[in-house]
Amino acid sequence: MFPCHGKDRRFKSGRARSAKDMSNPQWVKITFVNERDEVIGSGYKEEAWAKGIFHRIVGIFILNSGGELLIHKRSPKLLTSPGLWDKSAGGHVDEGEDYLTAAKRETKEEIGIGVELQEITKFLLKEVYKDGKRMNRFHMLYKGEYDGEIFMDKREVLEIRWISLPDLEKWMKEKPEDFVYSFLVQYKHFKGSDQLSQSGV
Repeated sequence: MFPCHGKDRRFKSGRARSAKDMSNPQWVKITFVNERDEVIGSGYKEEAWAKGIFHRIVGIFILNSGGELLIHKRSPKLLTSPGLWDKSAGGHVDEGEDYLTAAKRETKEEIGIGVELQEITKFLLKEVYKDGKRMNRFHMLYKGEYDGEIFMDKREVLEIRWISLPDLEKWMKEKPEDFVYSFLVQYKHFKGSDQLSQSGV
């Protein structure tokens, strides 16, 4: 059962190297699943949002050796949550992909890095947007450590910054409207899993 419910000189912008053509990402099919997260087919994300079809997404949390988290501000041109702050990278699991393959691809596409990723947790989140979109999504979270340059994809990412977890939590508490709602939920799972790991559970 799954739980339900400032710029840095190291950053460079440019086209992230991708295994797929991102010129028309709306035409890329994503994986459709049932309520048990079993694959039942594939289709376009607009269909999933309109019909409430369950599907998969990944969320990646990249930390540096100082314990700061990399977050990014979404492009104002994106279809969902434009201009809001989000985790390091993330996106849909495409047709034929598993979670880890999608996580590695999204990390490469959005912030231009390849890094070892560790699975954190998976949960189901059901959302209904004001415009009627129904987001029934299984979230698989990963984390990794990285201290090198970031090559952000300007088509998807407006701004990137490193931030300490206490500063991020203070910001989230004072201005939650600055963040993608699903990131707020993902962060709670990220912190919860981190605390369990530190306790040796």
